[in-house]
Amino acid sequence: MVIDYKNIGFSFKDKKIKKRLKRLKFISIIIALLMIFFLIYHIQQVNKIKKIQSLLLDNQKEDALKICDNMSNSLLHKKTICELRALIYFFYGETGKATEMLKRVKKAKTPVQYKSFLNYFSDKSHYIPLKIYTDFLLGRGENVLFYRALYQTALFNFKESEKLLNQISTAEQEKRGKSIAILRQLNSQLKTGKINYIYDKNGKPLACYDFRKKTSISLAPGIEFEEFTSFMGKGIKQYCLTLDLNIQKSIHHLFDKFFGNMLLFKLEDSSILAAYSKPFNRKNPESVFNQKYEPGSIIKVLTLFTYYTNPVKDFFPFECKRGIVINNHFFPDRIAHGLIKNPQEALSVSCNIAFAKMGLRAGFKSLARTLNSFYFNSDGFKDIFLHFETGSYNKNLTDNYALANLSVGLNEINITTFHSALLALIISQNGSIYRPHIVKNIKNILNLGFYNHQPEIIKVTNHHPAYIKINRAMIGAVENPNGTGRHSKVDFVRTAIKTGTAGKKKVGLDSIIIGFFPAEKPEYAFAFRLERAGKAEIKGAYFLKRFLTRFYNHQEK
Repeated sequence: MVIDYKNIGFSFKDKKIKKRLKRLKFISIIIALLMIFFLIYHIQQVNKIKKIQSLLLDNQKEDALKICDNMSNSLLHKKTICELRALIYFFYGETGKATEMLKRVKKAKTPVQYKSFLNYFSDKSHYIPLKIYTDFLLGRGENVLFYRALYQTALFNFKESEKLLNQISTAEQEKRGKSIAILRQLNSQLKTGKINYIYDKNGKPLACYDFRKKTSISLAPGIEFEEFTSFMGKGIKQYCLTLDLNIQKSIHHLFDKFFGNMLLFKLEDSSILAAYSKPFNRKNPESVFNQKYEPGSIIKVLTLFTYYTNPVKDFFPFECKRGIVINNHFFPDRIAHGLIKNPQEALSVSCNIAFAKMGLRAGFKSLARTLNSFYFNSDGFKDIFLHFETGSYNKNLTDNYALANLSVGLNEINITTFHSALLALIISQNGSIYRPHIVKNIKNILNLGFYNHQPEIIKVTNHHPAYIKINRAMIGAVENPNGTGRHSKVDFVRTAIKTGTAGKKKVGLDSIIIGFFPAEKPEYAFAFRLERAGKAEIKGAYFLKRFLTRFYNHQEK
């Protein structure tokens, strides 16, 4: 058999070409796979960058920082990660670290949505971060002149702000017309060196800020605003408080011949309508919130609460003979009350002997438990950066004589006027209240609110029947012919009160009263202290009568 190769072609060159093609195909596949890998990696990195920004704008800085730390070795987005880390430092308040991190970015363009952060900083009144970040972006060539003008106004550099506003393009001026008009108006006010920044619930100015002297000037009598001053040093903000300037002025008029303080709550949301201070010691201008003093008989409402809510053997009716001996010490009362029929009458006439007996029968542990429930020996209350102090008592009582004094509010216990009003607030609401507050909302330089008070219900302690009985006893203090508050009675509103007299006779007794009104359906709770004014059943009662008359716009008699 003969094989014919005539029509068959073959060469080693073709074989080499085929091998090369296979190699190229293999390399192409590898390159394609690498490209797909890097594309997927890039998409993942971009999504993480978006996620970091989204978390930050939702103020979830801890979660944003975790993702950023995981991206610290990123091959593709080193500059972007630096910029994001700088923004995270801003959210933590570490402006120095943020500034250093931005220096590493230099003028590199990144996919960071910088305008979202500029808006966030301006909306929240974070003007220092806004300044640093805006200046960085300007160096990078971004169009952020408006934000620079905004922070210049916010930081009281009104002349520089006006120059920048004039440089903004016509198109942007039309787009931001309302905001620019607000900045120009503020710049005009700043020329005076002062700007109103704290307002009452009705929009009336309560304080202005002198940015040259860096001090706050109160426009309302009986209250200072030094706590707000340091925050204004970081840029213009506007605070709306729950105070009513008209009520504040009315109380100021009542204190014409008195020293002391007064606080008034509105019960529907536990907002502070008035907080007036005129201390004998002028070194403490905010005495209504922080000056501690002996409460006297107002503390008996808590001794009575303890008596009602603990298994105590009843000793009523009994006869008050103006004193008893406890641990070889004579424990006195102001008068011999005679026959006291029940605990409610004891509160109405404020019998010291009755309450000493109640405290001794309930015991120190039970009384201390009540005091703790009503915020004694606590950290007090906070409202944004404000602090309202509460009182304290001696936790180490060892004898019955000291316990008797504690039961009637003498020697072993102190209180603030805020805390005194809080007791009336809690009792009037049967142990369930909203958290007390004075800041209603805060707005930025463009009148956009970034903080609004959110009501929070607090359950102090239960025992509804005990509150009802104490309420009736406090009404009795006014309406009982022998009640210690009878001189405060008016014919246009029923009140429920508890009087207290404390201090030293040598310098003058303090007159203290807590209460709420109208008694049937309470809307307001209050407390006041008249320093060195005399007994509460006289001076305090007549002061309360004058306050109610003015509050309800009646003619004084």
